[in-house]
Amino acid sequence: MIYSFAKCKMSDRAYPSSFDRWASMSFKKIYSEIYRHFDSHRFRKNVETHCSSSLKQFKKIVRSYLFFHLFFFGLLLLEIIGFSLSFSFLCKSVLVAFSIAAIILTLFSYLIIFFYFETKKPEQFSELRNRFMRLCEQSLPGDLAAPEYHLFLANSAYRFASHLMRNESHIQVIPFLSRSIKVFLFKLMSFSQNKDFHRMKELLLLVSVSEHVTLIKKKPTSLEAHASLANTYIALGKLYRGDSKEMWEKFKKALGKAIQEFRVLDHYSPNEPWVQAQLASCYHDLKLYREEIDCYEKILDLCPSDKHILFRLGVLYFQQGLNARGLCIYEKLKAMNFSRAEELINYYELNIKQDDVENS
Repeated sequence: MIYSFAKCKMSDRAYPSSFDRWASMSFKKIYSEIYRHFDSHRFRKNVETHCSSSLKQFKKIVRSYLFFHLFFFGLLLLEIIGFSLSFSFLCKSVLVAFSIAAIILTLFSYLIIFFYFETKKPEQFSELRNRFMRLCEQSLPGDLAAPEYHLFLANSAYRFASHLMRNESHIQVIPFLSRSIKVFLFKLMSFSQNKDFHRMKELLLLVSVSEHVTLIKKKPTSLEAHASLANTYIALGKLYRGDSKEMWEKFKKALGKAIQEFRVLDHYSPNEPWVQAQLASCYHDLKLYREEIDCYEKILDLCPSDKHILFRLGVLYFQQGLNARGLCIYEKLKAMNFSRAEELINYYELNIKQDDVENS
């Protein structure tokens, strides 16, 4: 029922395929008990139905605001074109004043309604989120234990956010328009909708975090709760990826929370390579490469013959200037006839060339 871990990707770089095996093992080990409480398959189907209906309602809200922008844009464009074409005639009459007044009135009306909608929109999104959570709550049996109750609600919110992520780029435009107009409208719609999708996903992920926290207060040592909460923080961090300083601070805060949860898991399951792999992923995204190296070294202690881990660790050694360690890894991989051993030694060469450039 946890929708996230089996599909969770290790940031933007290639990770060893053996991580999938570790993730699958941990997933089964942690969550196998949850399915025994009630008909989870039926609940999943209900959640999918609620996600689909709520997604349609969300798109309807967003589309109504888009049509508002397009209406005023078209009206203003027509007024400007009409004024330009008839300027030679209008300048000889008092109608020029009425034409200019109409343009100003249109702009003023647009700004007034725009600010009203900007105030109203967050309330609509919050109400849609609350309605979705109520529907999911009604799908749960009344005799369900509190821990499972909050866990299923938390992951229902996560599921709806996942639906939004998949549909964010699926923007439709009027089919009979020309290609150039479609491209323009697509860019306009993307710009106006990205902020709305971001806001709705944030609302859902934050309510998922809230449900997880409530669950952990009732069951502090629940591994599934801490694992699911960590994954939710990772999703929240991905949502905050951006170039601005504010988004970077939010990104760091979200991944910092995820690291805290993975450390809890590491405390109760110290010999789980999957936990160390998740920590390494978080450290990499935060550009804390020395901490990432520590995680891979722990994984290597648990799986000393894993060639992919050795390769990744060797790359990090060379990138951080730990050439002696990197060369040792290279020798090991070469002795093991690993196909990517020669690729690893190229990182040593790149590191040497980079040092030469910086010193020149």
